[in-house]
Parts: sequence; structure tokens; C-alpha cells
Amino acid sequence: MSLLQMHYTSAPPGPDGSGFRFTAVSPGVPHSVLREAEQLVGYEPPRDAPARPSEAELAAFPEMFGFARLSDGSGLLSRTVYTGADYSGRWGNFHAHAVLVPAGEPLPGDLPPIALWGAAEWTDRSPEAGTPAPPVRLTPRLPAGLGGELARFAAELGPRLAAVLADLRRVTEDPAAPQVVLAESDTRRVAHWLLLASGALPRDAARGLTFTTYTRRPQHARQQVVGVRPEDARAVTGQPHRYAVHDRSDTRADAPATDDLWALTAAAVWAAGADALFRRAQDLPGAEPFAVGPLATLALAEGVPVPAAAYAPAAAWATGHHHALGEEELETFLRAVCAEGRPGALAPDALAALLTALRDTVPLAVTAPITARLVEAAVRDPSLAPPPLPPGALPEPYRGRLTDGLGEAVRAGLGTPGTPLPRTAGLLRIAATLGIDHDDLLPGLADRLCRRIVDGAGAATGAGAGAVPELLDVLDESAPLRIHLLDLLEARAADHPAAVAAALRTVPLPRDGLGHRPHLRMCAAAGTPAPPAGNRTPALHALLRASGGSHLVTPLLLRTAVSLLWQDRAPTAEEASQLLGESGAEVHRSAGTWDDLVSAAVDAPADDRAAPTLAKQLLKYGRDAVGRAAYHDLALLAHVHTLEHADTDPSAPHGNLVERARSLSSQARPAAQERAAQALARLLLRADRPPRELQALAYSNDPTLIDAYAEAARSPVLTDFLTVPSRLADCYLAWNMHQGAGPVWNLTRRTLLEEVLRPAARKMPDDQLRLAAEHVGRYGAAHRDLFEEWARPAGGVKQLLRRFGGRRQDRTREPRWGDVEPPRDGGR
Repeated sequence: MSLLQMHYTSAPPGPDGSGFRFTAVSPGVPHSVLREAEQLVGYEPPRDAPARPSEAELAAFPEMFGFARLSDGSGLLSRTVYTGADYSGRWGNFHAHAVLVPAGEPLPGDLPPIALWGAAEWTDRSPEAGTPAPPVRLTPRLPAGLGGELARFAAELGPRLAAVLADLRRVTEDPAAPQVVLAESDTRRVAHWLLLASGALPRDAARGLTFTTYTRRPQHARQQVVGVRPEDARAVTGQPHRYAVHDRSDTRADAPATDDLWALTAAAVWAAGADALFRRAQDLPGAEPFAVGPLATLALAEGVPVPAAAYAPAAAWATGHHHALGEEELETFLRAVCAEGRPGALAPDALAALLTALRDTVPLAVTAPITARLVEAAVRDPSLAPPPLPPGALPEPYRGRLTDGLGEAVRAGLGTPGTPLPRTAGLLRIAATLGIDHDDLLPGLADRLCRRIVDGAGAATGAGAGAVPELLDVLDESAPLRIHLLDLLEARAADHPAAVAAALRTVPLPRDGLGHRPHLRMCAAAGTPAPPAGNRTPALHALLRASGGSHLVTPLLLRTAVSLLWQDRAPTAEEASQLLGESGAEVHRSAGTWDDLVSAAVDAPADDRAAPTLAKQLLKYGRDAVGRAAYHDLALLAHVHTLEHADTDPSAPHGNLVERARSLSSQARPAAQERAAQALARLLLRADRPPRELQALAYSNDPTLIDAYAEAARSPVLTDFLTVPSRLADCYLAWNMHQGAGPVWNLTRRTLLEEVLRPAARKMPDDQLRLAAEHVGRYGAAHRDLFEEWARPAGGVKQLLRRFGGRRQDRTREPRWGDVEPPRDGGR
């Protein structure tokens, strides 16, 4: 990757002025970058620096090497040195050489910025030609022997190095963390600090760390790490919320302390000169940024002493990633963590995890002492889980000694209610391995496990998702225990299938091990708690097949399947109709699902078109099994079926539809009454309605039926039909009939004529309205005259004649609006 360059110094007058200015800039550098960079590359010599230094003294001036992030996201890597006098002989000149790192791009070689300290491409003067050479490619060139010097420097720093590393970690993780100020008389030591930090920090943190190795005014610096001379550190001392100051020259101050385990471990690695471990640790699997485990593991494998608190994370990481270590490294690490009396000895839980991970890697004879330690500790301490015990894990003499000493304690643990599942599995394993008799304890243990699985599913004490592997481990440890438990679950599945199915979703028992337990097999096959979308009868068929039995022979299987699939709601009328047709009424009555079918009909939503059909089926196949309260609703719903299929169902009774609806509604629930009224209304609004039924409705004077008729007449479906002349004429005739039937009908028909039919007539085009009048005229000229009079628009006679033109040809002149004379003879 090529980098754009900038040179800044005091220069003679030119096109860009004189004094301090950019004397050479690569093409393509934005002016905004130049303005921002000018604030970062300025240099002030130390307070005690000679005013007119010699060549030797110039070399002792601090070098300001830094990396800053600009406002556009790009990075500015710069080196500024004091050069003495400028072109005019005036002292105080300096030269800054900077390169621009594009936003989002790493430095060449993916190096941290501090690695380019001392690169050969940095220059102390501007190009003679006034234009930088082709974009520079910086080459790292650190002094020879720097690695050993850094190790000695780290050892010399002692606990201060860990404190600085902890502060650097904070500043890379938290943008609001205090800036880190490093006070050194020799600012090259600041670069050494930064090299130590970049070696230890994660790659991304090291690449993004902003810093300057020197400034006179730390309070104005915006970098994360600021290097100063000790006398300049006083400006920011005593402000811990803004600056973390580290001044080694202050001999009165105690070395800062930190409890950051990563920082302490990294400092120990640097002090031992094992800095190569940092990069290797970051490349290990599972190595998160600032992870202690991988680094501490490699350090212990190399014999590097680490803090005692680092042993546990090292063991935790090695437990899951020991395959990433070589055989010799692993052996060295195990000796280190198992050495008795050594600070940082592993706790039993860490030893157990390590033992499990190494079971197939390290010979069992090597781990037998650890296994025996863990077995004895786990039996004695109920809070500890026993370890796995593969064959050969406890050879003699360990096995005999443990059998004699632990028999009673193992039986007590198996017989105690509330024993944790991992401990139960371990105790069963220990009893089998050591030959301790425990068959008499299995029935009680199976009952406790059954109640724990079913009654406690989803509860804090139940077999939650985290306990599933442990529960399966318990069952795997004892075949007799597994048989006891499955028999208990089968009995519970027949009585409480939903609870057992929910438990089996949490504890998925292998289906091939359930045997001939049909209720339990259906619960295991129920799958996810979310019910299938749409019609669920195919899912019911699948459950019944999974049971391995026949619900026609054992009807209770049908009850279990229905309970599993319709937990959240009753079957829909369509589903219930299908279930009734497939299995028959007798099977449903035996299974106890008959009431579910009845509920599906009587509780169906008003728009469920299958409910009337289902009601008719129920009354046909099981009238005697229907309760008195449900019977009236079913009978009325069956009448709804008649109303909806009056012209297509040959079995439907004809005539007396209104009277039958009124009779059946008298003892039905309001929902069924409302549905029947709506069905009757839709039928009577049809052009081909049964004869004399509208008259029966009018003379019934039934507010419920007539109100439903009025509501249906106002529906958008009918108002859309009223754009058809024949439908408009039909409604006009219907609503002008039976005027003496009763007050309810008369009020309703007049309201419909004015509020529904008249607006439709006024919107109808003239030619369509004339067709409507012709349809009315088929029932007599008087009806047509009345219709024309009723349909007369607000514009008066003139508008009426225009709409019904051609009716009265004998009239010679129409009156004009505004006439002041009476109409002529024969006129209107």
C-alpha cells in the first residue's frame, strides 16, 4: 500500500507564504487534512534545552513520533525533530515528516504504528525539488538488540508495567477512559513503553492506539498515550479522572498497583523475555481480546511464572482447547497445575473439567490419582459433582480403598430427595464402578425423576434446558432406572399428555427406546409447542401413526392426540367435522372427545361457514349424546344450514323458515340467535327468496329478525347490487309491501326506502333508472307511477321528466326556472 507524504518546516518566502508551512505535499492530500495535521506536528523544545544548540546537543533533543486519528477517520503517522536554525538563521526550527493512512486501511504489513519508529524512510528535511518522492512505503527498522533491552526494561519496571498495561487496556476499550501519560527523561523510553504495549495488546487494539512520544503540553494532546518529560507531567498530575500519569522519576510515590489479571500476566511474560508468546496466544482457538487463559497456559508450558490467579483461567482454556498444544507442552502444563503446594493449585471443579477434557488424550494411569481425589471429594462434599469414570479410571489400589470408605455415603446420596442430577449420575456411576449395591433405591429415584421432569418442566427446580444432558446421563447410567421412569411417564402421558409433551420437548428421550408405550410415543412425537398452521387433522393422523396403536381399538389414544394438538383452542368446525366423519360418533364418545366436537360447533365464530354443517352432522349421528343446553344451539345452527342451502340441499325443509327460526331461537344462546337472524336476512334479501317468507317476517313483528334484515340491507354487498336496475326495483317493491304488517316492519321499510334505496336511485344514471321503472311497471302502471313519483329528484318536475323522458308526449311545454307567468293550458 502506498502512503501520501507531507513535509512541514520553516521555509523561505514562496507562493504559499513564508515561515512554518507545508513545504512538500503529495498530490491528493485534502486541504482539510493539512489544516488538521498542522495542529499535530508542531514542536516545542524542552524547557531546559539550549537556545543555540551544537550539533551534538541537537541529537539529544526529544524526537516526537506519533500516530493520531483525524476527523475523517484517516490516520496521521508523523515524526518531528528539532533542526535548530531555519533558512534565515532564526533558532527554533523543526521539521515534520508525516504520512497519511487512509481510513479503514492498515499500515503496510498490518503493523502497529509504533513498529515504524526508526524506519529508514523518515527524513529530517524537505525534498529539494519541493515535491515528495513517489509515495513512501515505510520499512520497520528497530535497533539491533532491542528485544533483549525491552525484556530488561520490563523486568526493571516491575509492577509498574502491569499498571500501565491495565490503563492501556482501559483506554482501548473505553473512549471515555483517562489518557495515559508516560513521563520519561529520555523520550526513547516512551517508545519502549509503546513497544511493550503493542507487543502485549491484541492486534486491533495495538493498530488503533494513538500516541505521541513527546509533547510540552500534555493537556492539549488528544492522543490516547502521551509521552512527556517529568517536568511537564505536573500540568496533568492530580486529575485521575482525565489522566493516568506514570512518572518513574517520582521516587516518593509508590509503584501503582492493579488487579487486572491480564495485565499482570502480560507483565510477567515480558519480564521473562517470552514476548513471542503474545502473538501465538492471540492465534490460539478461543482467544478473545485480553483473554488470560491462552497466554497463561503458554506461559506455564514454557516455565514462565504467572500470578496464582491465572492458573484457573489457564485450566479453563486448556480444558476446551488442549488439542492446540503440543504433547510436551501439555505435559509441562499439567505438571505445573497439579503440583501440590504450588501457589495457584486448581480447585476441584477446575480439576474435574480438566480431567474430562483430557480423558482421551492422557493415559488413564496418569490421571488416576486426580480421579481418586475427585471421587472422594465429590462423595464427601454434596456441592461437588462426581467425575466420569471410564473403564480403567480407578485401578487398584484406588478402587478397593474407595469402596471400603465410600459405600454408605454413596447410598445416602442416591436415597436423598433433591440430589442434583449431575451428582445423581455420578453417584450411580460410582456405585456401579465400585460395586456398591443400590437396586432397592431405584423405584423411589424413578418417581422423583418423573415428578421433576413433568411437574417441574420450565420451573427453576425442573428439568430445564441446562439440565437435559445431566438427566440423560442419569438414565444412561442405569438401565433398570430407565425402565422404571418410562413406565411412570406412560401413565402420566395418558392422563396429562400436554404436560408430558412439554416435558419431553425439554428432555428429548430417544424414541427408539420408548418401547410399546403409545401415549408416551405420541407425546414425544408432538414436536414444537407451536401448533401447526391451518387444519390440524393431518398432524393428528401423524400422531396416531407415531403411537404404534389404533385409536379405533383404543379410543383413549384419540383423546391423547386431540389434547396434544388443540391445547390453545378448540378444534374448528371444519376440523371437528372431519374428525367426526373419520372416526364416528361412538369412538369420540368412548374417547371423551365428543364434547370437543359439540363445542367446535356451538362456539364457532359467526363467520365459520362449516359450523352449520357440523351441527347438522352432530344431530344426525349423536342426537342422544348432545346435552339439553347445546341441543338448542345445534338445532338452530342446523336451521342456519337450511337457510344457507335452501335451494341446493334436497334434505332441507321448505316453508315456514321464519317461524322455525323464531321457534328455535327462543331457547338458543344469543350468538346462535344472531347468526340465524343474519342467515335469514341474507336469504330474504335475495331476488329469488322463497315465497311468502318476507311476508312472514313482516308480520312476525320480531325486532331481532327485522333488525338483522335492516342491517343486512345496509351492508356494502347489497348496496353494490343496488346499482343494478332489477335489484333496485325488487327492493322498492319489497319495501313497499305489507304496509299494515306492524310498527316494527313499517318503521324499518320506510327507513330503508329513505336511507338506502333513495340514495341509490339518485346515483343511478337516467337510462338505468328508466330500466328500473320498467321492472316496477311489470307489476302494474300504478306501481310505476308511484315509483317515478318516489324517485323524483330534488330538481322538481323538470328533472323528473328528463330522467323518465318520453312518458308524457302530450305535454307541449315545460316550465322554465324563473317563469313569472302561470303555465299555459295543458302545461305544468
